[in-house]
Amino acid sequence: MSPFVLQYVHLENLLAEAGGSDALRVHVLEQTETTSSNVLTWREISIGVCVRAITPNRRILSWYCPIDKFGFYAPEHPGQAQAANGQRSPEQKRYDAAWEQATRLQNSLVARLRQEEQTVTTDGVIELQVARYLPGTTRLVLLPTKGGRTTEAT
Repeated sequence: MSPFVLQYVHLENLLAEAGGSDALRVHVLEQTETTSSNVLTWREISIGVCVRAITPNRRILSWYCPIDKFGFYAPEHPGQAQAANGQRSPEQKRYDAAWEQATRLQNSLVARLRQEEQTVTTDGVIELQVARYLPGTTRLVLLPTKGGRTTEAT
């Protein structure tokens, strides 16, 4: 197995991990793919929530819940992203809404997993070279559905 790297935002979490802390990592994952030609730039953005862990035998476990995926032609100049009346573009509004929904799901998962006495961090991202994530589901928390509603946890 090739070595993996955990990237931390908070040094305290790196130190806890170095001291032997086992934790589930719950984080929002944004993936952006850009394709450019001489005239146009196509940008595709996926936003979801991941739960990942490293087992004692060094296997990586990963669960992913997609929130939104959308594509758009990017403007030639970043300032063109706003409409003529100064409002945010529809893409920016969708992006912001997806992040808000993903953050709510992340918070729900963290709270529920901690209720089950799991050690949970929102730091320590395990980078995986995965082309496609298998969309996951759970009954532990309410999951978002298209249109902003949630599915019931049972």
